Amino acid sequence: MIETVRNEFVLQGYEIGKAQGELKAKVEAILTVLRINFGRIPSAISEELNRRTDPIALESLLELAAQCDSLGEFSDALK
Repeated sequence: MIETVRNEFVLQGYEIGKAQGELKAKVEAILTVLRINFGRIPSAISEELNRRTDPIALESLLELAAQCDSLGEFSDALK
């Protein structure tokens, strides 16, 4: 019984860590695209992206980062 509960907690921790890693990877991908296209990224944008927890929204932001014409356009989408 205790072993089962322990295994459930371990699995739950693994899943949480995996989800957090996927979010971090999406944020890093967005920042990379923005850096390639526009150079230095203001810390306010990095901080705002790191607060995001919705993977679908981050995916949309990655697409926008690849297609937007300016950093200002991207920044406006974060508001």
